[in-house]
Amino acid sequence: MAQVGQWLGLGGSIVANLFNPRLIVIGGYFASVAEWLLPHAQDQLQRLVVAAPAAQYRFVAFTLGFGAASRGAASMVVNRIIDDPTTIMDSLPRPTAY
Repeated sequence: MAQVGQWLGLGGSIVANLFNPRLIVIGGYFASVAEWLLPHAQDQLQRLVVAAPAAQYRFVAFTLGFGAASRGAASMVVNRIIDDPTTIMDSLPRPTAY
């Protein structure tokens, strides 16, 4: 776990140096073992970030579960259809005139 956490911290430091985020959220299987990974990842992140003081950056574990992204995407589609039901008609094939 320590080695995986160090690699995660290396990847996080690259993201931090390129995009300057304040928070790096890990999910999936990483989130389920976060208590063992994140201390090592955070140490590596502190060592390797050069973009700004590393104290600004931190890892957090995603807590909404594996299906959260698909549920969120589905709710966006449903909300769009509820807001304007005619949007469904734009994607249906139309009969062609002969």
